[in-house]
Amino acid sequence: MFQSKLIQEAHCQATQILHECATGYGYRASGLAAGYPQVWARDAAITFLGAVCTGDPALIGSGRAALETLSRHQTRRGLIPLNVNPDTGYVSTENAGAVDSNLWYILAQYLHFHYTGDQAFLEGHWPVLDKAMLWLDYQDMNECGLLEVPEAGDWMDLLAVRYNVLYDNVLYYAAKLAHQELAARMPAGTPVWQSEVDAAGVHERINLLMWVDRCWVAEHFARHLERLKAIRLEWFMLYHNLGMISSRPFYLPFVAFREYGDWCDSLGNLLAVLTGVADGHRREHILRYMLQVGMAEPYPTKAIYPPIFPGENHWRDYYRSRNLNLPHQYHNGGIWPMVGGFHVAALIRHGCQRQAEQMLVALAEGARQGTTHDWAFSEWLHGASGHPMGYEQQAWSAAMFLYAEHAVRTGTLPLFDELLAAKPAAAVASEDNAFHRSGGGGPA
Repeated sequence: MFQSKLIQEAHCQATQILHECATGYGYRASGLAAGYPQVWARDAAITFLGAVCTGDPALIGSGRAALETLSRHQTRRGLIPLNVNPDTGYVSTENAGAVDSNLWYILAQYLHFHYTGDQAFLEGHWPVLDKAMLWLDYQDMNECGLLEVPEAGDWMDLLAVRYNVLYDNVLYYAAKLAHQELAARMPAGTPVWQSEVDAAGVHERINLLMWVDRCWVAEHFARHLERLKAIRLEWFMLYHNLGMISSRPFYLPFVAFREYGDWCDSLGNLLAVLTGVADGHRREHILRYMLQVGMAEPYPTKAIYPPIFPGENHWRDYYRSRNLNLPHQYHNGGIWPMVGGFHVAALIRHGCQRQAEQMLVALAEGARQGTTHDWAFSEWLHGASGHPMGYEQQAWSAAMFLYAEHAVRTGTLPLFDELLAAKPAAAVASEDNAFHRSGGGGPA
């Protein structure tokens, strides 16, 4: 399969796009002048994942350059900017959708260190990295141990996820693991920010709050509820809505003040699989559900399922902005090839080799869909028709194809393999207990 003409051509085209996006300042988010010419923190980190898989020194050097560019523009309070335009020097920090800039910056530093072993680079950037973690911890406004994120405050910058958001908090867990390990590599006496809640604590909180399991509803509800109250999590939502939701085969996308999202956020759930937030039976639930409802059809993978329609509780009139977030479009159920790459990787993580191979072919076929290029690697595609939308020649779309191909071919997952090796024993024990209580099994 890997010698097929389709996969070979997709590999070549994706690599070419990364070279077109690579600059001395980092990766531009798009290879088109009319696309995204800036170095975006989240895009650069995700693009770096694919670049590492190529082993190409020029592409890896551009990932290093992105870290240098972003580091230079950190704010005095510790925020890594949303993006930096290397042509104009304009630095964007005003968009609410920048919470994950710090998260991906820390993870990209971790990936760079593990790939290069460059101790001098790590030590030179440690003050920025450490302050980035401090800034994140101050986003936990009620000190519950999870981030509180403003509406549309991350990569889904036109969707009403908010407060305790799955995607951001899964990355928060991973960033804490990365920060902890990198801190241990620093010389004695180096100042290190110490969080009150460690990675294992974030792991526990995500699984307490965002995974609704009929097992603990039936057998452990009182103990579960008291634990939620004790660590100041939003217990009221669960207490008053369990009769309606009962259980879900995926993590809830967000939990806020007396409300919650009730759809499957693909990237948040896939990252839960890849980082080890989701244990064996939860991985099984998530990946089976995504297969059953067709989240990777006609191409991998829809941002959410089901989409949100006008008149529903979570609809916002601003979804009509630029005609973007209508049902089956953009973040509201549109197909994101970047997310598709993580989907393939999650299947490999769970041991689903054959399904991952089939999905990689679909990912390549989606990459060919375009309006001006034979190989478009579009930003996103319509969730129902599969027609290409958004900007073409997107860096992270190309990069995550390369990452997915590497995962299927080698069985290795750069960044996530290292994070799993660093996973705290407390989180492993918590998972084992949860699995035995549930008895494994399929989606509820």
